[in-house]
Amino acid sequence: IGIVAANDRARDAFLARIHNHLNRTIQRFEKLVASWRAGTLPKPGKPRPGRPARPQATTRLPNSRSWLIRSVDHYNFRGHASQLQHFLASPECAAFLAEVPRAGRILRPLARALALQMPGDPPPPMPKPAPPPKPAKNPWLHVPQPTVAVSVERRDPYPACFSKAR
Repeated sequence: IGIVAANDRARDAFLARIHNHLNRTIQRFEKLVASWRAGTLPKPGKPRPGRPARPQATTRLPNSRSWLIRSVDHYNFRGHASQLQHFLASPECAAFLAEVPRAGRILRPLARALALQMPGDPPPPMPKPAPPPKPAKNPWLHVPQPTVAVSVERRDPYPACFSKAR
């Protein structure tokens, strides 16, 4: 993100928010993995009623699929996304995500922003096919185009014996 920010000063604030969001996500995930490896995962608490909505002080980051790839669009960033996809596909990660559902809740928004597939999630729906073209309003007025290409070759009207070079 720093490379993109150095080249595009107009988006510094937006890229800084993305950077901070990614760092918080990484720290939360690393803390969860460390407590899982140490065997000190806290037990899940009782379900609580949702908090009332509070007004947002700043605008939120987008949440559509692959928004982060489209926003940053740099080959280094795509390389890191590929490494994350490889990590998510590993058996150790799949076992960890099955044992600790909180890890999936941390990684799922990041995977969606990078257009990655989380293990155990259904694949995204296929895009709808394009509708067929509409027929011509009056087929009798339709003029068909020739299908055979006509070669136009310019020839000298005089035989070689009458050429000017003589």
